[in-house]
Amino acid sequence: MIKPERGSRTNGALVVASAPRSPWMGILKTCTAYTAGAGLVLSLAAWPILSGVIAGSLAFGCALIVVFFGVSLLVAELAGRYRASWALPAFLFMYMAKILGMGFLVLFASLPSWVLAPYFMWGAIGSLVLWQFGEIRAFSRARLPIFNDDDPSPSDSSGGKRG
Repeated sequence: MIKPERGSRTNGALVVASAPRSPWMGILKTCTAYTAGAGLVLSLAAWPILSGVIAGSLAFGCALIVVFFGVSLLVAELAGRYRASWALPAFLFMYMAKILGMGFLVLFASLPSWVLAPYFMWGAIGSLVLWQFGEIRAFSRARLPIFNDDDPSPSDSSGGKRG
């Protein structure tokens, strides 16, 4: 007997994989890996070439993006664990709060004296682009249920109306 490949039955039929309970933690892990990994490599590379202050400014910009964007995904994960239908509204609420918080920081808070603003800005912009790339990649790879299989509806073969 030939051993069936992973994801198939012995008769050759494919087995449907179940969707994850919640995609938010996987998205957070992917985005954090992309953003923090690239930020760490860039900061460590900039340290001996440019200076420790520039490397710190780049790392601080990256860390601020990871914290602000990670909080909304964590809130969505926690809300989704409590009730799955609350995850997306919680994410959207935190997204709006994040935008207001970032706006407040940009307009009213000053940077620490050791941070150089241009390098901080480029670190934050680069991190933001990487974070968005990670979100798009993670969402595209998430196995999200599209159809509600729990709601039984009559099919065409059971005598339902054909339109």
